[in-house]
Amino acid sequence: MNKEAIGTLTGKFFYSDSRKTSDRVVGKPNPQTIGWSGQFLGLASPGLYRVQVFDRETQQPLEQRLVPAVDMHYWLIFENLEGLSRHIQNVKREIEAAIAARNSGCVHER
Repeated sequence: MNKEAIGTLTGKFFYSDSRKTSDRVVGKPNPQTIGWSGQFLGLASPGLYRVQVFDRETQQPLEQRLVPAVDMHYWLIFENLEGLSRHIQNVKREIEAAIAARNSGCVHER
């Protein structure tokens, strides 16, 4: 890993979308890192990041984890908390719309 790449994610935010990640054909996503959101705290060692995981409902810091970079392959990266928050709100709206469509008997394909 080159010096420029070390820690370039530090301070950025992430979201691992379980709905999209689990549908990927290439590679097998790690089910333990799917559906997380949080912030990169730093590089623990080459290829291993320390992340702050946020609570799904409140988006408050929940716990810190060490995650191999290979498990982050499909994670969405955001420059700031506002971008992450907007994305989470959009996901919630999509889920609510899908539930409403299902409850009304409509079939909604993405």
